[in-house]
Formats: sequence, structure tokens, C-alpha cells
Amino acid sequence: MAATRNALTLCFSVVFSLMIILPAAVSGKEPVSGPTSDAGGSPSHQPLESWFSIQVGAFPELSTAENEVSRLREKGYDPFYRYEDTGKKGMWYRVYVGRYPAQKEAQQSAENLIQQRVVKAYLLRKMLAEKDIFYSVTPQDSGFLSADPNREEKGRTAPLQESEQTPVGASMVQTGSGADTPGSESTAVRLTLMDAIRFSLEGNRDISVAAYDPKQAQAQLESEESVYDTLLFAGSTFRRDPNLDSSVIDIVTEDDGRVQAGIRKPLKTGGTLSTFLETRYADLNNATFPRTYKNIVAPTVELQQPLLNNIGSKKEQTAIKIANYRANISAADFRRKVIDVTTSVATVYWKLFLFKELIDINRVNLDMAEEVHRRESERYARGLSQQLDVARASSNAQVRRSTLLRSQEEYKLAMDRLKLLLNWREFSIDSDAEVLPIDLPRTTPVDPDETEAIETALSNRPEIIKAQQELMIREVDEKLAAHQRLPTLDAYGRYSVSGYGTDHDSAWSDVSINEDDAWEVGLQFEWAFGNRSAKSQYRKKSLGRLQANAQLKRVKDEIKLDVKQVLHRLVTARGEIEANRLAKAAAEKVVEGEFTRFDIGQTTNEELLRAQDLLAMTSRSFARAVADYNTTIQELTRAQGILPEGVSIEEVVR
Repeated sequence: MAATRNALTLCFSVVFSLMIILPAAVSGKEPVSGPTSDAGGSPSHQPLESWFSIQVGAFPELSTAENEVSRLREKGYDPFYRYEDTGKKGMWYRVYVGRYPAQKEAQQSAENLIQQRVVKAYLLRKMLAEKDIFYSVTPQDSGFLSADPNREEKGRTAPLQESEQTPVGASMVQTGSGADTPGSESTAVRLTLMDAIRFSLEGNRDISVAAYDPKQAQAQLESEESVYDTLLFAGSTFRRDPNLDSSVIDIVTEDDGRVQAGIRKPLKTGGTLSTFLETRYADLNNATFPRTYKNIVAPTVELQQPLLNNIGSKKEQTAIKIANYRANISAADFRRKVIDVTTSVATVYWKLFLFKELIDINRVNLDMAEEVHRRESERYARGLSQQLDVARASSNAQVRRSTLLRSQEEYKLAMDRLKLLLNWREFSIDSDAEVLPIDLPRTTPVDPDETEAIETALSNRPEIIKAQQELMIREVDEKLAAHQRLPTLDAYGRYSVSGYGTDHDSAWSDVSINEDDAWEVGLQFEWAFGNRSAKSQYRKKSLGRLQANAQLKRVKDEIKLDVKQVLHRLVTARGEIEANRLAKAAAEKVVEGEFTRFDIGQTTNEELLRAQDLLAMTSRSFARAVADYNTTIQELTRAQGILPEGVSIEEVVR
């Protein structure tokens, strides 16, 4: 009786003590023991009734398996391979390391392989007499507040595929009969937070749609910059008109044909420079006196240049600057979308962790109530208790059962939410597979400097980058509007080195600089009386610039407030962890004391059940504080406008 009482008392205590005493990380290389290989590659050890081994690869070719065995042996391990049936894919060579009587030893050795970068993924296989059970684990796969460390764990949707590599951190478990392909058995996805973020960014439809915006903005920038591209032009005309000046007896008509080809270069001064070759044919029909020179060849240079309005190519330069700022805004919007997605995934991930822990807490609490009810029923049967005590224990157990069911439902809802965010093709919201968060939550203090955090946020937050770029757009718009108040005054110049002849060849031969060359210069002036349109546009742009400046100041204040609030929540959550840890420890002592009093008959089960509920309440509060703390850490990265370590915009866009 005393042993049973102590076991029940300590059970609940051990569950939550795992938070305080976390497994130390294994550092340094430890030899992985395992069977040596004989000539055929099979283990030389005497067969055991059941044992565990680490599968590190599977290959269709013997030579590839042998190469892997050699590589592992050179690193100091004892690998071996076996030719086994994989199901649909037929016979493959599976490479193993080690032979262990217990799963814990095999898992520890496998974690060493991962930490020492010998392999990137593995499967733990338990060899049985009749069938093989597959397990896939990672270094992060350890419980946080596990109520039953020996309970069966499910696997993920797609176990380690033959010749394929499982993503590091995302592990799968599946129970089956020897094939490494998913079957009808229940499966589960075991994800690290980073895996969940990567999957969500790869499959998120909002991200996929938003990824086109920066590309379109960049294309628009290139389009605006193309205004200075050199143009090739060519054209030809032919016409016949009456020439009354030459008509004496009969009507004389004049034929005029032109062919022109050249290049035109827009200048950053605002003008254009053109050089082209023009050939012209002219002749009279029915004329009394025929023309001597019918062909003209004229290499020509032409320059147009604004002297006031748009000098320096103000319009084009402003359009390029605005397109560049728009591209920066588009990139900032996309970055904000990515940050929002990563924050949402982290929030749901830690909620899923929380609900999983609440299930464990509520299950243990229910087990304790049922044990009290069992004991009370036995005492009542012996006449040592009253029916009221039995009914109270039974009622309390049913209430706790209801609480457990609610926590299980919350867990399923959070799991569906995470599936929706993941949007993984192999793991949709319609999938029955279970999501198992395997990252250990952080409980160590995070104490960022407020000033540095605010400076980081003011440098990186997409909102402030967008506000700054909007202000720059308004500033260049205002400068252009001020410039456009000037009148239009454009200069024009043209010079043609002309050659004349009776035919085309003689005209080419006559091309030279002489007094017969054609040339033209001129000025064009334009200005609206009152210039009201230009002035009103300038006032409008000035007001827009003032508005954008005020908006920038408002965004800065909001960002500062956001960072301060997150830092305050971080301190609060850390304090709640410590407070609830102490409260839980005190509640454990209360339960132990009430158990002792109940066991010796000094009190009824009412005080014991109340103490158990108190312990469950403080344990839930502790788990919530831990989840809130880790969610707030992710919120801090969002508030500072930075992405989680390991995530880059380049990878997302790609």
C-alpha cells in the first residue's frame, strides 16, 4: 500500500520535473558499437531474440552500399549491410550501424551520428522474430513534460525512402511489416519548428502570390530605365504633286521620294541626338526644261535639347527613381508577408506543444482521480468510508475526464490549423496523420537590450522601410512638380552634309562639306498664362510629402511601442515560468501530504482531490507560461523585423 501511494505521489511530480532537469546535450564523438561485417556484409554476432540497429541508408546497388559501409568504417564505426525486401521497390541493400539490446542505447548512438555529421537522417529498427518495427528519430526527439516516457509514439506520413534523404529535423515513425513505404497504418509527422516554417513557406499560397509582386516591380524598373535605350529607325515615302511654278503649256507634276535610316539616342540631359542617312529623289514630269540634279544624299546629325522645362531629363529620372522606390516597397511587403507567416507558424506550433502537454497533465490528473475512486470504493466495501466519499471521487474523475476530452479537441483544432499553414502536398488538412512538435521549448532567460532592439526594429521593420520609401517618392514628386513650373524652351539644330547628282552614284561622290549643305537651327517657347496647373500640382505634391513625413513619424512611434510591449511580455512570461514552477513544486508537496493524511484516514478524499486539482492547475499554468514565453521570443523577432535563423528571402523567392 505504501509503495503504491508513493508511486502515485511521485508520478505527477516526475512529469513536470523534466522541465527543470533537461537532458544534457551530448558533445564529442563516442564510438558507436555494432556488429562487424563478414564477407557477405551480415553481422557476425550471435542472434538475439530482439535487438535494435540504426539504419543509415538503403541502396539498390551493392557497390553503393559497400562504399557507404567503407566510409563509415573509416570514421571508426562498425557498419554492416543486409539485402532485404523493401516491399514495392523490391530487394535493396540496407546499411546499418550497431546492434543494441535497448532502444535507448540505439537512440543515443544515433544522436551522436547526427551531431558528428556522419549522417543526416536515420531509422531505428527493432528486429523481432516475426516482424520488424520501424522507428525514425532525430536529436531533437525527447520529451519535455512527458507524462509517460514509455508510451507508444506514432510516425510520420512518409518514412525514410530508399535512396532518398529525409529532411534533417523532420522525423517519421511508422509501424509496419517490413516495407519502408506508407501503408494503412497510422502515421504522424514529427516536425521541428524550423521544418514547419520551411514547409509553410514552400506551400503557402499567399506567399506564392506575393512572390510575384517584387518581380513585377523589378520589371517595371527595367522598363523605366529603358527610356535611354538607343533606337533604330527607318522610313521611306514617295509622292507626286502638281508643280504649278513649272507649268507653262502643260501641267507639270513633281515626283519626290525619300528614304531615311539611322539611330536616335535619348540623352540624360533631356534631349535626343540623332544621326541618319537620307537619300532623296526629285524630278519633274512634262517640264519644258528637265532637272539637272535629281538625287540628293545627305548624312545628317540632329539635336533636340530642352533648355528650361525637363532639362537634365527630370521627368525620366523621376520615373526611374519612383520605380526603384516602388520595387523596394514591394520587397518590404513581401518580407512582411514572410515574417507574418513564420510568426503564425511559430504561434500555432507552440500552441500545439501546449495542448499536447495539457493532454498529458489532464491524463495524469484523471489517472490520479480514478485511483482515489478505486481506493475509496475498496474502503467503502470494507465499511471504512461513506457513499458520499465514493460519489465525490467518481464525480471528480468524470469532471477531469471532460477536461481531458476538451484538451484533446483543442489539440486537434491546433493541429488542423498547423496543417493548413503547412499546406504540404503530402500532408494536407484532410490528412488523418498527426503532427508531433519535437522542439524543446526554451526556458533560459532572454534579456535583449531595449535600445538595441528598437534600433534593430527601426532598421529592419518592413513597415518603416515602406514608409521611408513612400516619403522618398513624395519628395522626388515634389521636386519634379517644382521644376515643371518652368516654361518650355527647346533648342533644335540640324546639319546635313549634302551631295547632288543626276543619279544616286554621282550624288554619293559629291558628298562633302560645302556651302551647299543644308542646316537648320531654332528655338521653341511655350508657357501658360498664370501657370495655374503647374502651381496647383506643386502644392498637391508638397502636401503629399508632408503627409508622408507625418506617416513615417507615426510608424516609428508604433514600432517603438510594439517592441516595448513585446519585451514587457517577454519579462512577464519569464516571471510566470518561475512563479508557476515554484507554485507547482509547492502543490506537489501538498498532494504528497494530503495523500499521506488520506492514506492513514486523517481526512476524506475531498482535500486530496482539491490538492490534486491545485497541482494540475499550477502544472497547466506552468506549461502555458512556457508556451507563451517561446511564442513571445518569436514575436520579438517579428517586432524587430528579422527572419528566424536559417530562413532567407532568397530561398523563399527561389
